[in-house]
Amino acid sequence: MGFLDIDRVTKSFGAVKVLNETDISVEKGEFLVLVGPSGCGKSTLLNMIAGLESVTAGEIRIDGARMNDVRPAERNIAMVFQSYALYPNMTVRGNISFGMEMHKIPKAEREEKIAQVAELLQITNLLDRKPGQLSGGQRQRVAMGRALTRDPDVFLFDEPLSNLDAKLRVDMRTEIKKLHQKLGTTIVYVTHDQIEALTLSTRIAVMYAGDVQQIGTPQQIYDDPANMFVAGFMGSPAMNLLPATVARAEGGPAVRLDLAGGEAVTLPFPRATGLDAREGEAIVLGIRPEAMTDPEGADRDSGALHRVDLPVDVVEPAGSDTYVTVSLGGKDAIGRFRAHTAAESGARAPFVFDMEKAVAFDPDTERRIA
Repeated sequence: MGFLDIDRVTKSFGAVKVLNETDISVEKGEFLVLVGPSGCGKSTLLNMIAGLESVTAGEIRIDGARMNDVRPAERNIAMVFQSYALYPNMTVRGNISFGMEMHKIPKAEREEKIAQVAELLQITNLLDRKPGQLSGGQRQRVAMGRALTRDPDVFLFDEPLSNLDAKLRVDMRTEIKKLHQKLGTTIVYVTHDQIEALTLSTRIAVMYAGDVQQIGTPQQIYDDPANMFVAGFMGSPAMNLLPATVARAEGGPAVRLDLAGGEAVTLPFPRATGLDAREGEAIVLGIRPEAMTDPEGADRDSGALHRVDLPVDVVEPAGSDTYVTVSLGGKDAIGRFRAHTAAESGARAPFVFDMEKAVAFDPDTERRIA
């Protein structure tokens, strides 16, 4: 049992089920991110934790207490919305203080709390301004400050950075992570941005079509995806998912990838489990761009490096990296090369595949098999 328990929870709107039976246990002080595309059920789940949506079946418990029938105001939860939800006619001080006033907290205590959160969030100089005089990032800090004064059991964040520009999103991600490290609060955070999920969380729940596809640490989700959806959704650029055939090489299982013009590449697969009995069968090979790189950029500690010269289709410089696209198994595959690579479009270039970092999926079930 965790501090926040989502126990066999479902949600239906009439005959339409939007969240299938879901079990998630969140420990005290954990930063859980619910990530997935629009319509996957993540915001619905967050709203049920907050009490803004009713639970169709199952239980939500906080610190062992059943929350299903508890009003939102009595759950000791603070929520930060995408829209900030600030009162435009109030100053920053008034917005932060409003919830405390509603709970009849004495003025001296309110002022002390406002000063504390303003210093923590570096908005002391903004206390007498109104929201219309603030930038997007400053408004988000005020919304967070208002939530912090509650000293809640759980913080809920609903896509709080989606209205900010790219640079400000990065800055605010850092601020939210610092805040969690300072306060050690329990946070459930909803986003569709997988970079936010990977950088902020202590654990991630990847959601799709009303189901939790996988729960794990950011490294587990990235390195060991449970299925093709998780593999393709998490990571930028996404994992290459390439049609392949199970073969044999060097006395063990391997994968064969077709190239244009009738050529093929065979790569030994070091993880034999699940592939030994599938020789000749079709699979989907999953390999991340950084595991398809130039010889100098390869991980020298790997025991399964294999060099192949491949015809290059596209070269895309991206500052610190260069993305090199080739055709494998009839699909585009992206390799992450060093910045100053000699690879050129229309010519052959050496690729080194780190097969220790490769995974295999069943093309029918889309589940991980090796």
